[in-house]
Amino acid sequence: MFKNKIFKYFFIEFIKFFLIISLSLSFLVWITQAARLLELITEYGNPVNIYIKFLLFSFPKIFNNIFLLSFTITMFFLFNKMQNDKEINIYWMAGISKSKVIKFAILISSNLLIFHIVFSTFIAPWSSSQGRKILGNSKFSQINSLVKEKNFNSPLKGLTVYVEKNDNKGNLEGIFIYEKERTIIASRGEVLFDGDKNFLKLYNGSTQEIVNDSVNIINFKTTIFDFTKFQMQNISHPKFTEREIDWLFKNVNNPELKKFNRGKEIREEINSRLIKPFFIIILCITCCFLLYSNNDKINLTKLKFFIYSYSIFLIILNQTLLEMSGKNLTHTYLYIFFIFSLGILSLLTINRTLHFEAK
Repeated sequence: MFKNKIFKYFFIEFIKFFLIISLSLSFLVWITQAARLLELITEYGNPVNIYIKFLLFSFPKIFNNIFLLSFTITMFFLFNKMQNDKEINIYWMAGISKSKVIKFAILISSNLLIFHIVFSTFIAPWSSSQGRKILGNSKFSQINSLVKEKNFNSPLKGLTVYVEKNDNKGNLEGIFIYEKERTIIASRGEVLFDGDKNFLKLYNGSTQEIVNDSVNIINFKTTIFDFTKFQMQNISHPKFTEREIDWLFKNVNNPELKKFNRGKEIREEINSRLIKPFFIIILCITCCFLLYSNNDKINLTKLKFFIYSYSIFLIILNQTLLEMSGKNLTHTYLYIFFIFSLGILSLLTINRTLHFEAK
């Protein structure tokens, strides 16, 4: 009964630290990305509410991308805390061996592995896809992104606008507008709003339009230019990271996609969702080396530094091998073999290490 309470305490501590660390890292990356994505408003003219919704739907993808790193930091921090606070001694006094602690840690990581597969396979892609749909259906609303001074601005497809001067009060000078078959030049202009629609009232200019291979020039004193017929430059077509898993399997050998070497990207995405999460077990076993406590045989400070550095190296190596695994099916099998072999080797090594400590 007492042993069960100790394991329950270990589990609660792990969950608490994992949530704190993973959410903190995710929020840090999320805020950084939010600053970078401000161009969705300033450069592409998306409404603020679209920007916020897109950011919210991007959070699960960020959480998924740093999952392995968060798990490693959590395990390292938890074992280190238990050693420093002498909490680990309670386990030994209760008759709980280090091998049982390792088995319980692997059990926790196995459950987290299942969660990671479900999250990376279904939740993160769905969330990213919803964000893409919201962005794809967005309507142009920030005319200031089109009328920056002395800059060729193209947030709308098929349209480029250049403005010599802008007083940021809706008054423009030296306006140049380029469409596919029409160019408009005006000495000055005025920004007009009608609900959520944007217009430019242009003064003293000319329109040059190509008709039947000839150029027609029409001078005007005033004219209205409407932006509503143009589409946003937002990418509405879903990326492979936003596709459903069954679509990826159906199209991994699609000859049309293979022409552009896109099959590699699809296979890599499948491996990222279904194979990469198994690396959690290896990272768990690696962190369990922190249970070693014989300072006379191995310097514990150096051991901690080595384990943490080695764990980060494994995460980087895993990402490198993941990218290579998409080349063909053989590389995928080699990637699986690497994870399986490294897992077995890690188990054998930690058993020998603990046996060496006991001597």
